[in-house]
Amino acid sequence: MTVWDGAAYDALPLPHEQWGIRTIAALNLQPNETLLDAGCGTGRDAQLALEQLTYGALICVDQSSTMLDQCQSRFGQDARVRILEGDLDKALSVEAASVDAIMSVAALHWLADHNNVWRHFYAALKPGGRLATDCGGFGNLGKTLALVPQIDPNIKFPDWYYANVSNTEQLLKDAGFVDIQVSLRPHPTPLPDKETLATYLRTLVFREWNTDQIAKMSDLLTDNTLDYVRLEVRANKA
Repeated sequence: MTVWDGAAYDALPLPHEQWGIRTIAALNLQPNETLLDAGCGTGRDAQLALEQLTYGALICVDQSSTMLDQCQSRFGQDARVRILEGDLDKALSVEAASVDAIMSVAALHWLADHNNVWRHFYAALKPGGRLATDCGGFGNLGKTLALVPQIDPNIKFPDWYYANVSNTEQLLKDAGFVDIQVSLRPHPTPLPDKETLATYLRTLVFREWNTDQIAKMSDLLTDNTLDYVRLEVRANKA
């Protein structure tokens, strides 16, 4: 799979920023808490959260070394920040019951399923710890993906997993979470022009496609809009 281009990612006008703001607000972070950002990417959302952690700590975890390079550049030598490479389908590289809150923005749909992730999050949280996540949910990019056969019927997609509400609620309950809130929220996202749309598609959505395929999809999206649907999770550890 094509590696992530962290610098190109950061240069784009991302709807992810709005998703991050919503996710961080749900956690009601306190100045002395420890926050783990699961699937931190370049650290955009983590940087916003860190503003609230005056005396606290931030742990950034991502599987992509190129994204983590950009994340490291963002935070420099800030002693509050620890950056770890890790697969969210596996146990987190932190002590059990060591973090006050976990956030994740636009990352979990890259996992093939969510059978492990909630248990790993639960294990990392302190008793009373909070969880707030955002990712692509059931129906995400449905209209966009339906256009693909017009470009090439043989194109294959990554193993995106767009979970629904009921399955997610059950997995959270099975992991031990309480005060569970799961919802699907449509978030149609218009891009300002065809050039930005093409760059966005190439950098984020269809990273394995060639230039011609990207151009065709950009033309088919006549309104320059991507039909995102967000799966938002809020829960607590008992």
